[in-house]
Amino acid sequence: MFESSLSPGNAVDESGTLQERLFDDLKRKIITCELRPGADVSEAMVAETYGLSKAPVRSALARLKEAGWLQSLPRRRHVVAPLTIKDVDEIYNARALIEPETARLAAGHVSKSYLQALNGACVRAYDLDDEEAKREFLLANSAFHVGIAKACGNSRLANMLGQLHEESLRVLYLSVSAVQRSEAWRTGHNSIMETLLNGDGEAAARETLEGIERSRASVLAVLQHNRDQFGITAK
Repeated sequence: MFESSLSPGNAVDESGTLQERLFDDLKRKIITCELRPGADVSEAMVAETYGLSKAPVRSALARLKEAGWLQSLPRRRHVVAPLTIKDVDEIYNARALIEPETARLAAGHVSKSYLQALNGACVRAYDLDDEEAKREFLLANSAFHVGIAKACGNSRLANMLGQLHEESLRVLYLSVSAVQRSEAWRTGHNSIMETLLNGDGEAAARETLEGIERSRASVLAVLQHNRDQFGITAK
């Protein structure tokens, strides 16, 4: 059984705010693979873990199902949405369509200080064998790309990319370790930053797409080699 990350003092408070926190906490556990693909998540288990009645739990689980993080089973059981090689490819395909365009649109419209703040969080000396450090590292890298999208002037594209990066985070939690961390990850995003600051939209789009394809190749190689360990199927 997983553990509650909510404050024990609020365990019996079933306000809308706590329901939102329950949804966010369970989603975080799924994204960070504390709840792995295919793991059982029943109403009774969640209610017991968080000290809540089944009504707010049912609401949170329904939202997670609608968002694609859970799948329903009989007797009010759910499982964390399985992850397949096809899913991973689809996530990267969607990013390859949207993310370069957000970089192209953002070129010339972001400040050096804004980009340096985003990139600074990516190049710290993270120990990826430490789960909390790994979480901070992956969130920082995701925030960099989503931060560029937020500056592109198209909120719908930015929102779509934000959702895709949440899905990417779950994939990266499974695949990235201290061993797999490449030199490109260590040095951050200097080449993309240069194209953005120069206002060269085409170069920014090209650099972004190349980074996506490098990540795809690295992730798929790890997942294909460790499919049984991670519970991943081809389709």
